[in-house]
Amino acid sequence: MDVKEQFKIFRQVLLKFQAQGILQDIMLIGSWCLYFYQIEFDKSAQIQRVRTMDLDFLVPANKKISKEVDVPEILKQMGFIPTFNRSTGLVVYDHPDLRVEFLIPELGRGSDKPKTIEKLNIKAQSLRYLNLLMDYPRIISDDELHVKVPEPAIYALHKLIVSSRRKDAVKRDKDLEAATNLLDFLFTRPNEVSRIKSILRTLPKKWVKTILSVSEKHFPRLNETAKDM
Repeated sequence: MDVKEQFKIFRQVLLKFQAQGILQDIMLIGSWCLYFYQIEFDKSAQIQRVRTMDLDFLVPANKKISKEVDVPEILKQMGFIPTFNRSTGLVVYDHPDLRVEFLIPELGRGSDKPKTIEKLNIKAQSLRYLNLLMDYPRIISDDELHVKVPEPAIYALHKLIVSSRRKDAVKRDKDLEAATNLLDFLFTRPNEVSRIKSILRTLPKKWVKTILSVSEKHFPRLNETAKDM
């Protein structure tokens, strides 16, 4: 994989989505957020970036999309090929350097079937706990780009809670590594530690219990901080 070419395609996707007026409605999630967190914190080398093929976007569950845009056609013009999964009905978009996928928060009892987002002409996979990310947005600018990402604090807490549900040990370890690496940095910033505590106070007690049960083993400093909430 050519790292420079991958980054070029990554920026092109964001710029194209921004030009079409849809970047304001969707949220960038996943490992590519770490690039923007580095920018947010003065390009801190303490925040470890993870190279990944997956470029994930979160579509809001209950908010209307502002514009009608043919996203598959945009991606096709950039060299992405739609890949249809017959067993799930999900469509992702593959490029030699990246894979674009759309996700949506799972609400209520949920469903295994992807949800059709008609205005964008896409299908989005429903997953639990994604509403956590959507509820704590932050806009980070990189030159002409203005990208909505989850706050770093909720990104780390989300990784802890989803790690507890992973059946795949490799994916679980990646979630834990991402969470603890970012928490290591955030705990050097008093304002971010205060933000973590503030967010924990708003979460359902069951979710907080899950987060702290994971952090007790992998990042006990969080448990110490949570004692005086």
